[in-house]
Amino acid sequence: MVLTRRILKVGFFGSDNFSVNCLKRILPLTKGENPVISSLDIITRSPKVGGRGMKLIRDVPIATFAQENNLNLLRADKKSDLIELTKNDYNIAIAVSYGKLIPNEFLAALQFGGLNVHPSVLPKYSGPAPLHRALLNGDKVTGCTIQTLHPTTFDKGDILLQQDYKIEENTDLSKLSKDLSFLGGDLLATTLKNGLFDSTAPTYKTISPVEKFSYAGKVFKNESQINWDEDSSVEILRKYLTLGPLFTFKKATPKKKKANTPLSKRVVLSDIGITKDITPTEAKNLQKNGDFVISDDLSSIVVKSKVGYVKSGNLKAESFGEEKPKEFFNGLRKKFGNEEHSFHFTQLE
Repeated sequence: MVLTRRILKVGFFGSDNFSVNCLKRILPLTKGENPVISSLDIITRSPKVGGRGMKLIRDVPIATFAQENNLNLLRADKKSDLIELTKNDYNIAIAVSYGKLIPNEFLAALQFGGLNVHPSVLPKYSGPAPLHRALLNGDKVTGCTIQTLHPTTFDKGDILLQQDYKIEENTDLSKLSKDLSFLGGDLLATTLKNGLFDSTAPTYKTISPVEKFSYAGKVFKNESQINWDEDSSVEILRKYLTLGPLFTFKKATPKKKKANTPLSKRVVLSDIGITKDITPTEAKNLQKNGDFVISDDLSSIVVKSKVGYVKSGNLKAESFGEEKPKEFFNGLRKKFGNEEHSFHFTQLE
């Protein structure tokens, strides 16, 4: 099949490492005697000021990558900034993890509209957190989608290309994000090389969805909390692989003698895994959900969940530094007073 040659002037909107990896996959299209992309601008938001004294400037990864690789870098923070970019005469926009809706006033000025890389098999997991939801829900398969940019709504464009991805056991968020970013970048490069974006071409076609619609809502901080009466060991491990360190509470005795009301201290658990080799000694002290012991080999704190047991190799009690299991266990009285060895979900006032 002979393809009509389309020379692309691209405005690439991105922010994070996912968008950087997608960008890496299309950079070869800017090179050679007959490049697919004749010009490429990287567009992102302005760096934020933070840190102590609000003096530290934090830039997004794609800005750093653009500067290190001598790519043309532009900033756009407001809708008016985006509309102003029409003067650059792009004929296609690509948005990957940009975080803002590209306005119709900008898209309408582009010959080929816009494209987006979305890390799910749309319309499943439309929304801001498809990677997180796939892992938290224990999905065995996810994927990537190349879609057109809808002028008013996220994740409602035409689906042009999709590919599945098998999620291996114990895959964490970092690996899933990296793998899907390169898969998405490859699909994006294919879309650009083969002109799949050109809705005026006789060969233009869209893909009918196979998956049902579901919404991947953003992740909230309280999702990192362990509910020992509701979460199984498998679910707790999924949370850890997706969200990182998790937290729980432990009853503590107030230091002031006149204060007789129990209180709780937050405990952060990391280096979490599932353990199935429970010794008789350990099992004897793990009677109810949230009960914990130190393993016989002193290498981990073992906790009983709704179904199964989890282990943690690093723990941090409120007002204390991170400790290994032996340090944590030997210092329980100092940190919490003479209370039972049990974690709980709710914070006691």
